[in-house]
Amino acid sequence: MNALLLLLTLTTSTLVLRSGDRITVEGDVRETNGVVTFRANGLLYSMPASEVDVDATKNAGTNAEWRRRAADADAKPAPQPKVKLKVSEAERKRLLEQLENNHSGSPAPPSQSVVDGPHIKVTEPTPPPGDEWSWRHQAQAHEEAIRRAKEEVAMLESRAQQLESEIRGFFALGYKASQFTYQSTQLQQAREQLPYAQLEVTRAERAYEQFREEARRQGVLPGWLR
Repeated sequence: MNALLLLLTLTTSTLVLRSGDRITVEGDVRETNGVVTFRANGLLYSMPASEVDVDATKNAGTNAEWRRRAADADAKPAPQPKVKLKVSEAERKRLLEQLENNHSGSPAPPSQSVVDGPHIKVTEPTPPPGDEWSWRHQAQAHEEAIRRAKEEVAMLESRAQQLESEIRGFFALGYKASQFTYQSTQLQQAREQLPYAQLEVTRAERAYEQFREEARRQGVLPGWLR
């Protein structure tokens, strides 16, 4: 607990929990009688101190400072040394004479002539049939929308179950509801978001059915929708 108390008397921007969640906090994080209090998004939260991963929180602060210093170093590139070419007096005279001789328009020596390289014919890839590709692409987009909507529902359901389990554990350990307001608030938000996520699944599936019906009316081959 001493390590936790030492950590939480300092100002940190990220609080890491043992569950793996990372909370962006505002101002100081306090620990009193085994309960951590902090502000996030303008609201005051509390949770049992045992839920805080002390080492990960310290590393989060260290990594943030390292990234800031690295960004400052990248913003100030080191000056490049100036390189001066040294030419002998005899070489300089020879170059000047060669330049004067070329004023008459004499061609450059064969060794300095520019020779066209071999001509490489670039063959453009043949684009896929436009109509088939368009229908196939739209079908894949609808399927992806349904898949993402279902994943959002599953994620919210899993999150709610996890929070409910944590809250039951706190009650079993004798904590009061005022000592774990963060978990209670997160559970309420997950429950409120769940109906909207389920509605998105219904909308995505309805849009997909309408798309397939439109394809049938236009005589699109079934293979184009896979």
